[in-house]
Amino acid sequence: SEELAQRMISSWTVEMNYQAFKQLQQVYLLKGDQAKAREMENICSKIKADFNQHLVKEDVVAGYGLVDKDGSISVMLHPTDNTTGIQYSVLPMNRGIISGIFTPEQAEKHQQLVEKHLKGPDGVRLMDRPLPYKGGIQKIFQRAESSTFFGREIGLMYVHEHIRYAESLAIMGKAGAFVKALRQAIPVDYRKVVSCGDIRQANCYYSSSDVVFKSRYEADQKYSDVLEGKMTVRGGWRVYSSGPGIYNGLVTTRLLGIRLNASTLIIDPVMPAGFDGTEASTSLWGHPVRLVYKTGKKGFGVETATLNGQPLTSRQEENPYREGGIIIDKQQFISLLTNEVNILNIEIK
Repeated sequence: SEELAQRMISSWTVEMNYQAFKQLQQVYLLKGDQAKAREMENICSKIKADFNQHLVKEDVVAGYGLVDKDGSISVMLHPTDNTTGIQYSVLPMNRGIISGIFTPEQAEKHQQLVEKHLKGPDGVRLMDRPLPYKGGIQKIFQRAESSTFFGREIGLMYVHEHIRYAESLAIMGKAGAFVKALRQAIPVDYRKVVSCGDIRQANCYYSSSDVVFKSRYEADQKYSDVLEGKMTVRGGWRVYSSGPGIYNGLVTTRLLGIRLNASTLIIDPVMPAGFDGTEASTSLWGHPVRLVYKTGKKGFGVETATLNGQPLTSRQEENPYREGGIIIDKQQFISLLTNEVNILNIEIK
């Protein structure tokens, strides 16, 4: 609805704005512009306050806020939403954690809501149920009401957002669930992870997991069977948009935990104990580096890090939800590099 679109506020977009301004604040701090950094901090504080006042109701973030004629804001895609019948939306739940706008209590609560209301055997769904098929004039959401095809966003298992869910798990330090979520997004040994999955092409990234329904009507009637693993799920759209890049980025920056900035290296792997002995090769500042991991029961938090046998001096990365990774200055790291093989040993708690 064009009229509704003018009045709707996306909670996910508000969170994205918050995240962007927080990052811009760090840019100004690096630049040494304290006044601009304080301005960004003030903007973030106001966004966070408005977000919690208008878009979080009864401790649950809504998918949308709707500005009414009197200026008040009601919510949609929320347990109090009587218009759409949709109670939960995963986008603002994931981004609430990734952006850092949630408190630790909010982050944990919303991940519990995802587990209870938005999980299927093949991963998280965009919403707790699909919008009912109408087949006539679209009243609220384009395509979702009139599309005859029950797949991709219509079918709700949109892998791009599932891997954002995986990212939120890594940020929270839930190593086992994080790795399972990563495996649900790749076809290798897929049916060992998703028992109701159909055979998939093993060298292909799928952007959706589509349920085998005969029609939208059948999907509306039997959707609960999907969540219970009673329906076959097939690989949907193939190699579409940015998904493979986001996925590879998660493997590098969250699983292996290697994040490069202009003047620092952050080491923050999230790995279950079964990954003990994992090795990977990469290039850091133009030098070949072999990463060797020793894992503990906790699954996150760096106990020690050494480069070519030399201990690295570090400071703690900020993470509002768990113990963060370690930050190492570029110059210290480069000074310990050789022109041949460089071994970076990382011990995880």
